[in-house]
Amino acid sequence: MNPHYCIILSLYIILTVKFMMIESTNKVSPSYYVSQTFSYSYINTVNTLKTYNQQEIIFSEQEMTVLTTPVRTYNDTKNRDKVFDKFYKKIEDIKCTCSLIVKTKLVHLTNILEALRRGGTIDVAREELNVLKEEAGFMVLLFENAKGKAGKWFWSYYFKIMAMIEYESNKHFFGENPFEEEELQSDITTFLQYCKNNKYFPKNKPQVDLVSKNPNVPINIFRVLQRSVIIGVHYADIMQHISIEYLYLKPLWDEHELLFAKITGSVVEWRPTIRRHAAEVNKTKEFIENREWISKPFGHLTYHKLIQQIISVRMYTYLWVVLLIFNKEMPKMDLIHSQVLYAETMNTIENVQGFIYFTEFLFFDVVGAYNGAMHEDPKNFDSIIARISARVKELLVELNGCKSNGIDWISIDINEEFNDGMIIDFLQEYNDNFYLISEKLTILNYELALSILVEEN
Repeated sequence: MNPHYCIILSLYIILTVKFMMIESTNKVSPSYYVSQTFSYSYINTVNTLKTYNQQEIIFSEQEMTVLTTPVRTYNDTKNRDKVFDKFYKKIEDIKCTCSLIVKTKLVHLTNILEALRRGGTIDVAREELNVLKEEAGFMVLLFENAKGKAGKWFWSYYFKIMAMIEYESNKHFFGENPFEEEELQSDITTFLQYCKNNKYFPKNKPQVDLVSKNPNVPINIFRVLQRSVIIGVHYADIMQHISIEYLYLKPLWDEHELLFAKITGSVVEWRPTIRRHAAEVNKTKEFIENREWISKPFGHLTYHKLIQQIISVRMYTYLWVVLLIFNKEMPKMDLIHSQVLYAETMNTIENVQGFIYFTEFLFFDVVGAYNGAMHEDPKNFDSIIARISARVKELLVELNGCKSNGIDWISIDINEEFNDGMIIDFLQEYNDNFYLISEKLTILNYELALSILVEEN
């Protein structure tokens, strides 16, 4: 039996159940098919954390369900914004408490650094520094998983601890006092004032008293985070092993074929970007070798931006070709075949969306529009294609610059007829390209690296 037919037959059994959930399009807005949700483990972790706030923010079981369940019908949207507003208020509350904890630890880190400068050995301090690094990593992961900005000071704090752990290699690159730099002291002070103004701290109670008289707050926070599957386990398995070079995307420095490989059905002019890539790699290597990341971790993020744009071009170009094929072939298909290809496409999109950071709103709009178009008769993707093509051309102009003759940096040519097997093969090409990228740079590492970029924006 044809292997593609086997795929189609097996997927149809799944789809007969799956599509009943969303078949009533008059009750569902396309934009709601792609909606922000969090894992139950993460929401439960956030809900468990106690802060210095006297007005504790706690989610009910019903609110936790809203935060962890994708929207299917209009009924699912009731009070959704209100619940998510409460969630982000809770995140801000935790951020306020964690920022105050970091501020108190800066004095202690300064004392450790001064002891090292007077001739103390790093072996004496390394164990304590590793604990502080773990706590800093927990905080970074906690806020990164919230799909919002953490605050530069959390990353700056984490980077400086990493530098201190390797003190012998880095001692000549520390400033007079790296813990008094603006991304720490000034930014934390400004944010703590915001916390006070917005009543995340008790009124008329000095911040120093909050810390000294509530010693269990930081202990409990880090204990909860350490035991959390989504925070503690991820840190133990991945983040604690990430080097500075990885956070500046070293695994992609030499991956020209992976980043610039041909995409079936398209011709992309990458040559100017390839030259830029080589130049940016050299700048990044110099930035790391000179340890500029110790004092200014946000001082060189152009390589992050370049990689983000390259990957976005690849992701959107694949989608562009897919939808052009679907425009040609789906009017000829029966319901079963179109549903199978829809499922295959969504599976591929799910696999690659980890490379699209939450700030790339168009991606989620496009996927939502695609879901809506799939439930129309006749199916037509013209408006989605127009949005994708405009975004790809915009990105390529940013990457390559404007051409004087006005010709685009990309062309798409879909002339041949695509049968089901060929479409699935193309989707597999799409999936494989991003799988190979993920082998070089795990999705978690990439998300962490991009979260550094988002902090700068």
